Amino acid sequence: MPSARLPQILLIVSCTIFFSCQQRSKSMSFYYWRTQFFMDSSEQQVLRDNQVNKLYIRYFDIDFPKEDTAPAPVGILQWNQQPLTPEVIPVVYIKNRVFQKLNTAGIRALAAHTHDLISQISKAKQVVHNEVQFDCDWTDSTRIAFFHFIETYRGLSQQIISVTIRLHQVKYHDRTGVPPADRGVLMYYNMSDINPGNRNSIYDKIIADNYVKYLSAYPMQLDLALPIFAWGLQVRDGKVVKLLNKMNYLHFETDSNFQPLPNHRFLAKQSCFHGGYYFIAGDEIKTEHVEEKELMEMVDQVNKYSNGRIRDLIFYELDKENLSLYDKAIFGKILDRTR
Repeated sequence: MPSARLPQILLIVSCTIFFSCQQRSKSMSFYYWRTQFFMDSSEQQVLRDNQVNKLYIRYFDIDFPKEDTAPAPVGILQWNQQPLTPEVIPVVYIKNRVFQKLNTAGIRALAAHTHDLISQISKAKQVVHNEVQFDCDWTDSTRIAFFHFIETYRGLSQQIISVTIRLHQVKYHDRTGVPPADRGVLMYYNMSDINPGNRNSIYDKIIADNYVKYLSAYPMQLDLALPIFAWGLQVRDGKVVKLLNKMNYLHFETDSNFQPLPNHRFLAKQSCFHGGYYFIAGDEIKTEHVEEKELMEMVDQVNKYSNGRIRDLIFYELDKENLSLYDKAIFGKILDRTR
């Protein structure tokens, strides 16, 4: 009898292994976007709980420090802790205006200097990586220069190159071009202009629906980056006067200087300082983030049009302030929903 059931048992085991592998075919990772690398216990726990093996770490930005100067690194990463994941992907954010002013020689020099600095930062903590990511919102006028930068850098590093892709670059890829990279990351956020009204500038379903349907025709393998960050908008006389970076509604709920309003808004009852920002009486604070149900909705949108071509899921960004807005199980639920 036992031997007669052996094929059936083997079939069950094989199916279990197959479906287990299918379920694990996608992975989860996070962006780390601070100038000092140090993760507190809550951030480390999220990595452990979700078996995260890869971090995308911002190494530096590239911009013009002053007018009529050469582009230079800004906010270079300082290591205060050894990276806690087996794999690290350095990320460099490059202002689009950099490529508006560089000639061919300047692009080659920038690629060489970028390669040298990335190598130095990695060497400081014995970080070995085989991929580098460039984040640049290139335009029609800068695409040739940016694409030449990618090709030049690849020739120097012989590494995998990934780039960030915005929704408008998906919809209009015939015009904006497809970068000569190995793969891209669809940045599925910052969809609307910052505004004092009711529209959420981080995620707007109507805008997303108008762009995401072009995803199936995009000729590059993509990862998906979802927003778990928050910010506040300081509104005065009906106009946004300041972006309050890394400020969420929890920061204002316990401050008696602010009166709660509907939809996670607050009114400054008197002039005061809060979180390093100065508010005058009558200022309104509009806080924005993407709720859990909206994150699920975003995944469903992408699933509908991606034809299963989304490789991995990346959350922007790993920060204890952001993590405080979500249930700790949310990341696994979203990954399970990603096809």
